[in-house]
Amino acid sequence: MGGGRGSIGGSAGGGQVNLPGTPGLIGTGVVTAMLFNSSATKILGLELQASQLNGIAKNIASPRVVTANGIEAIIEQGVQIPYQTVSLQGTNVLFKKAILSLTVTPQITPDDNINMKVEVTQDSVGEIINTTTGGVPSINTKKISTQVLIDNGGTVVIGGVYTQDELRTTPKVPLLGDIPILGWLFKNQTDTNNKRELLVFISPKILSDSLNLR
Repeated sequence: MGGGRGSIGGSAGGGQVNLPGTPGLIGTGVVTAMLFNSSATKILGLELQASQLNGIAKNIASPRVVTANGIEAIIEQGVQIPYQTVSLQGTNVLFKKAILSLTVTPQITPDDNINMKVEVTQDSVGEIINTTTGGVPSINTKKISTQVLIDNGGTVVIGGVYTQDELRTTPKVPLLGDIPILGWLFKNQTDTNNKRELLVFISPKILSDSLNLR
């Protein structure tokens, strides 16, 4: 999920669904949704490894989970952000979640394909809201929901969640760069704009009764 392998398994008609989400990556892409069969999945895995080695993409996590056929499974990764509140009973510390989550509900079809409802949510810490009891962090949330039909052992790539970072740096010559007006002759301003897309790779696999998780 979001940089990892998440798996989901289930039982229906004696079969189970294993949904290992292949390494979900953060990189620069324009993919919204793509499907790969089991043969192409092997090639895709090699391409992902090459992308990481070349610094084009980054593996965030590689979770796996097993669930029953038709039963929702959730993978979460993130942080708990503490903040203080004041009441008549005193000062309390509360927490807000900022997480990357993948929710999948698999359904095995009669021809042993997998129909999946997929929801990807990415949270980030937003503006700190000042209240009478202190600062409370706001949470920015981006969400993608979709439904796909995929081959057993294939891979679906879900994209479209973007983050953008703007950074301004002003290196300068000590002392000279602080001179009013003339100081601009001794410093340089650089604006950097980084745009990243979260890609989630999910590879569902129907498990046999022996629960082979390989």
